[in-house]
Amino acid sequence: MKNYFLLLLCCIPFIGKSQSVDPKKSINKINEKFSKVADYKADVAMQFGIPNVKISNINATVLYKNPNKFKMKAKGLFFLPKQNPMQNVMNTLKDTANYQAIYSGKALVNGTNCIIVNIIPIKPMGDLVLGKFWIDDVKNLIVKSEITTKNNGTVATENKFGANAIYALPDEIKINMDVNKFKIPKMLALDINKKKKLDANPNNKKESASITLHFTNYIINQKIEDREFTTD
Repeated sequence: MKNYFLLLLCCIPFIGKSQSVDPKKSINKINEKFSKVADYKADVAMQFGIPNVKISNINATVLYKNPNKFKMKAKGLFFLPKQNPMQNVMNTLKDTANYQAIYSGKALVNGTNCIIVNIIPIKPMGDLVLGKFWIDDVKNLIVKSEITTKNNGTVATENKFGANAIYALPDEIKINMDVNKFKIPKMLALDINKKKKLDANPNNKKESASITLHFTNYIINQKIEDREFTTD
């Protein structure tokens, strides 16, 4: 009996450690951080890796206003996200009542220790099938994500943070997607001639595309007017 209690006491620290990660608590901390952003404006430099399409790098201005106003402005023909890739991830995590969050381990991502959290919808969340997030649980930041939807397949993002990490605003976002499953009209604006080249894939071979966004010169919570988001 004495040996049994000694064994039990030895196990208690390990039990506590295995139960120490609360995935919804980690998500709530991220939501709380981003909720401090009423609006922002930033410069963004974009680089493209699209199969069969040659697109020069683009410099643009991005505007965001809570909860869902978003706009990118650039001159000339361009290939830009119509939706906010950062906000898409945050919207997925926002309503914690709509999904179950499951802690599924730890991983090292680009030198950062992360916990891995999967989310599975328990209430309708658009066409979301599954979300997987690599979270810096010390700084409360999403380092990497994979969001799988019925219509668009899996879209993966990798984030790098700098001075504006206190608002969960990244310095860089890299977006990776499956060209064959991703619906171009839903997410992106594309010059018609370039779109024809993108559709040319005779073997229906799986192809991966990427867009990298580098953000600088953030101006945060300066009360951007609604008229800034109207179509030029």
